[in-house]
Amino acid sequence: MKILTLFLSTLLSILHVSAQTKDSTFLYKIMPHNVKIQHAGNIGMFSVGFGYQSPNKKWKGDFMYGIVPPKYADKAIHSITLKGKFAPINKTYTPDVSVNWLNTGLWVSRALGSKYFRGLPDYYDDGYYYFSTAMHIGVFVGSEVKYKKIGFYYEVGTTEKHIINYVKNTGSIQLNAIFNIGMGLVYHLK
Repeated sequence: MKILTLFLSTLLSILHVSAQTKDSTFLYKIMPHNVKIQHAGNIGMFSVGFGYQSPNKKWKGDFMYGIVPPKYADKAIHSITLKGKFAPINKTYTPDVSVNWLNTGLWVSRALGSKYFRGLPDYYDDGYYYFSTAMHIGVFVGSEVKYKKIGFYYEVGTTEKHIINYVKNTGSIQLNAIFNIGMGLVYHLK
């Protein structure tokens, strides 16, 4: 948790200084459009990060750092995630209230640590694991409600491993068991 707190504090400090600069400065141009904190969603029990969006606000990208505390695993699980989103249905209701009715996306996550591997170690038989335990790919759909600069979002998604396990074991795994929901708060900087 110390790493998560340090990361979030540093990120917010940098962004606070950057947010005070003028539109024409280099720092303002490269600073993220938002910062966020998320609970669950297959990328860590708690995740923090920042995001960018296209000028038309339909294409979005996020970089997230996630953690599962050691209370819920052998040791703390740390991960980094890149998300890409497409938000085709946006509606502004008042100058202060807007809704992204549909966010669809894809993410790639990397679990950090020696327990996770990209290639199958020699001590496992061929075919024991079909995929890397370190890399994960996920898809999701969700929405975001924004009031002034604060937004609340949710994402319902799954991973490639859950889909494969479901297809291979349809008789023993319920379809709803392969999905996960993530919820988060986002602060829009610009």
